Amino acid sequence: MSIESAIVARIKSDVIALIEAGTDVVEALGEAAQTLVTEAAELGEDLVEVAVGAVKGAIAVAGEVAVEAETAAAAAATGAVNAAGDVSEAAGARVRDAVTGTVDGVKVVVKKVVD
Repeated sequence: MSIESAIVARIKSDVIALIEAGTDVVEALGEAAQTLVTEAAELGEDLVEVAVGAVKGAIAVAGEVAVEAETAAAAAATGAVNAAGDVSEAAGARVRDAVTGTVDGVKVVVKKVVD
């Protein structure tokens, strides 16, 4: 299993678990991505790679949780940027740049600005 496919699978399972626990769908998508990027930072992993994988996972699970792919991608991207921004301003900017634009054919708009 590649790192990207592992990240996608993790996001999907985390989002489903959060929703089953009563978390709003969009909030669950953002929270799952934020948690994954935070954990990656603690382990010294590539935050850009993890963030992009988290957005791809959110896009993959969107249909299963009845939300538009663009909404899912934006929530995950914003969660990833928030977590990376907690590491450093530079990390937040790198992640923001990596997840902004088109990912897997879906337009991604980050809802947070990093200075």
